[in-house]
Amino acid sequence: MMRHWKWIAAVLLLCLVGGGAYLTVQAKAKRDSRQITAVYPRAKESFVGDPMPFYDQGKFSIYYLEDLRNGEVGFHPFSLLTTQDFYHYTNAGQVIPYVNQEDSPERALGTGSVIKDQAGRYHAFYTAHNDTLSPKEAIMHATSNDGQKWTKQPKDTFKASANYQANDFRDPYVFYNTSAKEYWMLIATRNAATGVIARYTSKDLKQWQDQGVFFTNDMNNDSTLECPSVVQFKGRWYLAFSDQFDRRVVHYRVADKLTSTFKAPQHGQDYVDGAGFYAGRLVTDNQHLYLVGWIPTKEEHSDRLKYNWAGNLAVHELIPHGDTLVPQVPQAAAKQITNQQAALTDKRTKLPIASTARSVTLTLPASKNKKLILSVGDTNHIVVDQRAGKMAYYNTALTDIARSNPMTETTYQAAADGKIKIITEDDIIVVYAGNQAFSNRIYEAKKTPLTMQLQ
Repeated sequence: MMRHWKWIAAVLLLCLVGGGAYLTVQAKAKRDSRQITAVYPRAKESFVGDPMPFYDQGKFSIYYLEDLRNGEVGFHPFSLLTTQDFYHYTNAGQVIPYVNQEDSPERALGTGSVIKDQAGRYHAFYTAHNDTLSPKEAIMHATSNDGQKWTKQPKDTFKASANYQANDFRDPYVFYNTSAKEYWMLIATRNAATGVIARYTSKDLKQWQDQGVFFTNDMNNDSTLECPSVVQFKGRWYLAFSDQFDRRVVHYRVADKLTSTFKAPQHGQDYVDGAGFYAGRLVTDNQHLYLVGWIPTKEEHSDRLKYNWAGNLAVHELIPHGDTLVPQVPQAAAKQITNQQAALTDKRTKLPIASTARSVTLTLPASKNKKLILSVGDTNHIVVDQRAGKMAYYNTALTDIARSNPMTETTYQAAADGKIKIITEDDIIVVYAGNQAFSNRIYEAKKTPLTMQLQ
């Protein structure tokens, strides 16, 4: 009988130990589900819109407007991805919710920014947006002790002063001006029928005073200058904003001092990517400069239809050359992925389908008469045209390109060494050529190999 009970005890102990191991495995699996390994990440159930990157103590916290597409009355909560190398991400999920009511000012959250004050407390400033209200936009405030659990501070809400259009008053970007010993807030708005970036100041991050226009649209159009950001890097100040109406690209301006006039670079373009990359915000760790935006999905997830709002997070590392910024894939991420070389000929070279990130380096011939054709199937073609000085993406037959309009395009100036780098991951293809990046989404790439050919 004693032996029998010993046997039962042993079985129970084994079950407890085994059960504990099972629970440990389950808990680990749950934790691991928060981990995303990708150059262009997103949560499985949603899409990334308007990133708001914040660097703190060796880690990039990338807050963003999460596009759930779930049919609720409210939309676009603040959600959070964190990373140290732009390849391994932790998905913290939703951190600041919208209010799911038709008459709430916070029916939708709009772009903002995060900052840590001198005492170590975190502050998020964001846009409250509701098209049914007048005015439909306001600037709101939330605070946190850890950057993840936030408390809204509705009493700090403010709306546009009389100098600006109240229905276009959004995308606050806050930073501490060490020279002035005060906080500055840049806001995308409109004045005198054109886009401007307004400047507000504060000593306590609660009360804000309008200090007038910081920057006025200088692009010979009347576009709103969305998602502004400004950072100092290696002795210069860089201002970035997104062109809402015209080319739909992220522009930048340069100044030697924060109080100087920000001007477009004298050499090269004032943007680093085409319309397949949007809402880029600048962020630096004081060693590197990054532009953090998103690559959009397409309507009905069809290659033949237009780009729409939100998609996958995308990051360019920016290298200063004089007053020009040259993009490249973040080197911290490039070290993590497969890197290979490929030879170019007049015949098609096929690259196998790869769902994980891959970098392919090519060298264009010295002749300026050659075009590089990157094809996915019969109707998706990225053309790097040396003679025309542009890169363009077409959704048409190769024989019809000459009489077709591209879905997206950007300028291109060949690098001295002729090197071109292509980053592929799932249905995203990003080309780095010369002083430009060219981001595109091609759904066909999930099932059809990419081919390369000189023409």
